[in-house]
Amino acid sequence: MKVCLIFVPAEHDATTKDWAFRDDGVGIIPPLSLLYVAGILEKAGAEVQIIDVIAERLSFDQALERVKLFAPDLLGYTLNTYSFHPILSWINRFKEETGLPVIVGGAHVTLYPEETMSHQAIDYVLIGEADLPLPEFVQAFRDKTSFHGIKSLGFREDGKLFLETSRQVIANIDESALPARHLIRNELYYNILSKRGNFTAMMSTRGCPYRCTFCDQKTPPYRVRSAQNFVDEIKYIYHEFGIREFDIYDSTFTADRKRVIEICDLLVKENLDIGWTVRSTLMAITHEVLDALKRGGCHTIMYGVETSNQEILKQMRKKIRPEVVWDRINYTHKIGIRTLGFFMFGYPGETKETIEDTIRLSLALPLDYAQFTVLVPFPDTEIYDYYRTHSDLGDYWSEVTKHPEKLREIELLDTKVTRAEASELLGKAYRKFYFRPRIIWRRFVEMKSGDEFRRLARAAIGILKNSIR
Repeated sequence: MKVCLIFVPAEHDATTKDWAFRDDGVGIIPPLSLLYVAGILEKAGAEVQIIDVIAERLSFDQALERVKLFAPDLLGYTLNTYSFHPILSWINRFKEETGLPVIVGGAHVTLYPEETMSHQAIDYVLIGEADLPLPEFVQAFRDKTSFHGIKSLGFREDGKLFLETSRQVIANIDESALPARHLIRNELYYNILSKRGNFTAMMSTRGCPYRCTFCDQKTPPYRVRSAQNFVDEIKYIYHEFGIREFDIYDSTFTADRKRVIEICDLLVKENLDIGWTVRSTLMAITHEVLDALKRGGCHTIMYGVETSNQEILKQMRKKIRPEVVWDRINYTHKIGIRTLGFFMFGYPGETKETIEDTIRLSLALPLDYAQFTVLVPFPDTEIYDYYRTHSDLGDYWSEVTKHPEKLREIELLDTKVTRAEASELLGKAYRKFYFRPRIIWRRFVEMKSGDEFRRLARAAIGILKNSIR
């Protein structure tokens, strides 16, 4: 059995156009979800091809030619909330040209499997994590036996839709298949924080123990890989693929502080020439953990600061005191780890004044990078439930999944600032943060190659382009 997994561009729509600030010029990231799926498929005995249309800069015709040469039995994709229909348009084209059956997965599919299957180009949906149901599906598909009885699978039979919506989770994620990085060209990937190739993305946990109201990571149970298992993967990709830079994509890598210190101590013993980045809530970081991260090779930490307003933070369920924000970020800066701050505008209770105050905080903190967004109430979050309860939004994402013509801007709720005003302030925040002499000079001094200059130039152009829309 041969499976071709295709990673296609994810364009922004009316709902998430402000996210273009975040994505323009930040890099080309490996399609980690598809790499994991590929690893599971290979473990189940399938032959797999991955086509990354973005990293390889392929046209549709070029990608189609690759598909035809491989001659797969099945095409696979991952679908997400904010670009469901742009990805679906690629799926429709490949379906039309090849007639091959299509399987899709992803968090959005898990939430809206029936709505996803309303599109006839999609033949199968995988619900939840792929580790357990995907091998069963592969066996049934290969042996041409019944799909009935397979949990977490949606399919059609004689024109009728069958959905089994259990969310299965693998308890010990040390046992999960590793991402199939041998199927991609690792040298093509980078992000704006990376200094060297080859670059990749990694995961050491699933789910998140925190309950921020704007995040959907609360649903999967929180599980961690053992320190040794994770370090073994780092050693493997270091020696097998020459990877020297990686971004740990965990929502909060530092949630289990003891494990983080153990990982860093193991990396020190291995004496690998690596650099890496992590994400952390300020609620889960200490000086001891920061010292360990520095020893282990971490060069950048991305912190969820979100807002300067304590009442809004409380509503977000983020228990971050101002003195902790200043202490942790100052100490991170002091020991030579770069910092990126995440900030969000437009939460209930927001005003122009609170946004301006948050911008001032971003400028005052010793941050090297900042990422600003305007709130989008995504499904499976508390803030989405709040919007549905306190407005006429309904189940917007369900309707949009079925009907693209219903895409629209979601106006901010219970604020004294409109989405258009928040977007304008977003542009102001980016200009004020990145076009300061201190930031420009630091980027220039730290620059080590022509490639890095071009990446930074693209990011700067993206910021200017979006901020003067």
